[in-house]
Amino acid sequence: MLLQDLATDARRWLAARHQVDYEPELADDPALLRSRIYKTQALVVPPRLKINSQLLDFAPRLVAIGRIHDGTDNVDFEACQRRGVRVIQASTATVRASAEYLLSSLLSLYRHGAHPHVFGQRAPLGREVNDSVVALLGMAPPAQMLATMLVPLGARVVGYDPAVHRSAELWRRLGVQPMGLNEMLEIADAVSVQMAYATRYRGLVGERVLASCKPGQLWTSIARPALFDLEALAAALRSGAIGAFLMDSDDEALAENHSPLRGLLNLRITPRVAPLTQESQLRGSWYLADRLHETLVLADADHRQVTPPPISRPAPLA
Repeated sequence: MLLQDLATDARRWLAARHQVDYEPELADDPALLRSRIYKTQALVVPPRLKINSQLLDFAPRLVAIGRIHDGTDNVDFEACQRRGVRVIQASTATVRASAEYLLSSLLSLYRHGAHPHVFGQRAPLGREVNDSVVALLGMAPPAQMLATMLVPLGARVVGYDPAVHRSAELWRRLGVQPMGLNEMLEIADAVSVQMAYATRYRGLVGERVLASCKPGQLWTSIARPALFDLEALAAALRSGAIGAFLMDSDDEALAENHSPLRGLLNLRITPRVAPLTQESQLRGSWYLADRLHETLVLADADHRQVTPPPISRPAPLA
């Protein structure tokens, strides 16, 4: 069952091998979804749909969950593992799309400048990326591809990731200079955030970290907002420590009335559009179609092995 559509050719390929139902409206109707998935073996879901044990209770035949966009949001991996449900995510399909979003964000911020009305009114002359310092907070795959784009543009690229040792070969290969977090923020003209989130990093970018920002620094992010202390971030935007910020996230907390980020003129939030391109949709669709087919074939083979053959009864005597 598709709650999020695949590229046309990939959907047709999958439909030629399995029964495929496209019902996107179920993603926003939990009760109706639960009533319709009893016999479903595979689900392709959008990121906003929560996959938890309560939903899995209504799908005893489920063997696979597919998502075109990777991430840990809204998926209870432990519950899926306990029930033998494979979670298939097209983790590499959106890397280039996300890297290009970050690059275009940086270029836009550089050109328009760190001005309070950067997102709507005439701004002072901007600047060029060449000879500037761009900091990468987190060395997730989009950051690695972004580095290969920034270095040829003449930027000095520095980076920090608590999960990557300073002596790792990755830094040298990408042309990125590893630094401590505060040290990096003191010299960076712009910061790109794409750090893989874990609960231990909640609120990592808080008041103490933001105090190190070079005044007027430009930020862009595709990371989870939980990485930030939102109160401290709002204060940095108001004070000009951060001149302008482009954040890509559909986290509902950012739009709440009591969010400290509401009303800030030098902040723009896009609704998680970074990974969405025609090309990433095509790559992700074919990846899911192939892996879902593989999983369903294996599940069917296992079912035939564990199902006892029908009992052959002798014919009655004449």
